[in-house]
Amino acid sequence: MEIYSEPWFRTRLDYYLRERHPQLQYRAQLLDRRSAVAADLYRRTCDAGGSAECALRLADRSLFRGLLFSKFDTIDLILANDFPDIPEDQRRTVARALLTPCEPIFAGYALGDDFASRPEFRQLKAELRLGIRQWIDDNGPPGYEAKLRHRVRTRKIRDGEPRKTNRNK
Repeated sequence: MEIYSEPWFRTRLDYYLRERHPQLQYRAQLLDRRSAVAADLYRRTCDAGGSAECALRLADRSLFRGLLFSKFDTIDLILANDFPDIPEDQRRTVARALLTPCEPIFAGYALGDDFASRPEFRQLKAELRLGIRQWIDDNGPPGYEAKLRHRVRTRKIRDGEPRKTNRNK
């Protein structure tokens, strides 16, 4: 039987937070508290005769409670599907930058671990699409330089001298 320790649970939670909740990844207190509780729950379940699989399932439930729905993942998904001009290698940066502007939209919903399976999730995604589009239209895309937005092209004028102009003016 494999024994999982507090550092093991901490590493798992740290990785999960970096991937799914980057705004929480440096919360040492959250990492410490949850990994200690998960390790203790795992140990106590095994000591009481529970299987390692059952103990790990209970520990994981405790470790990830309240973190299964991710605002960051939702924004990243919308960017991937609806904003293909944002390069994939820059999408996480843009998604993270949009967390704050999208917060008022998220605030209108009772988010929880099961939110992605509820009917309201579809409405949230529709509102986020509109909100992100409006924000980008008003402010430009956050976190990267869009090639088309900042492209400078050369155009000939009457006397044959090239002149640089910003395409979006």
